[in-house]
Amino acid sequence: MRTADVMALWRSQIGAVTVALLGVFCVAAVPVHACPPAATESRAVTAIAGGNAVMLDDGTELRLSGVLVPSAHDLPAPPEDWPLAAQAEAALHRLLNSGTVSLAQVGMFRDRYGRRVGHAATSQGTWVQSALVGEGMARVAPLPGETDCARELFAREAVARARFVGLWANPAYAVRPARHTRTLGRLTGTFQIVEGWVADVGVTRSDVFLNFGRNWRWDFTAAVDLRRLPDRDAVVARLRQFKGRLVRVRGYIERRNGPFIALASPDVIEDVPEGIASGR
Repeated sequence: MRTADVMALWRSQIGAVTVALLGVFCVAAVPVHACPPAATESRAVTAIAGGNAVMLDDGTELRLSGVLVPSAHDLPAPPEDWPLAAQAEAALHRLLNSGTVSLAQVGMFRDRYGRRVGHAATSQGTWVQSALVGEGMARVAPLPGETDCARELFAREAVARARFVGLWANPAYAVRPARHTRTLGRLTGTFQIVEGWVADVGVTRSDVFLNFGRNWRWDFTAAVDLRRLPDRDAVVARLRQFKGRLVRVRGYIERRNGPFIALASPDVIEDVPEGIASGR
């Protein structure tokens, strides 16, 4: 590679990190709410139950809200061993070496497995989700009801991705171009981040569809379920504005004609500045 090409690549990476860092500061400057939310109780950690779950001294299990750590199931054909999974669990051990954790009140509920779901902070005040995302040991992956701090975590993730730390150094976690429908089809059942230009926005009685191509029979589509939202008209008006814009969405790939993602919330759609687009 020529020296001029190396310098151009270096400048582009520095620019991406700079934009991501600015995003962090902008979010911090005008917060909608405090993140992590205020703690309501403190518990001793009795065991680590994976890279994003811990056992507590009251006998309950806490799953960290809004993040997904690496797993062998991130790949279409899961290997017997996935080193990144062990690294994420080691990172959680290191963060919680004090043995106690403060639990947040916002978004605290139980999932279908009976686990408590919420934000956590160490005894030193470190927000656990943010630390894992910042080290590249987790992706932001909010389920419905877990989007309170998504924007703050997106900003942390953008910096980690631009620096290629942790899982972002592995091609298995690349941001996928929406136009690569065959690749997305092969990734059915896995959690993916997909980026592309919104060709059209369609609205039905129950959903808003972001269409990333002209033919819904095979192009990539993402959708927001309106039935869970009290402010339906406002959400529809907001999502219509994404037509013709470059956005990033995330979730589990399904097959509904073409590849499809059911979005957890309108808040998980990222409007991407073209200068840092990673899936073009």
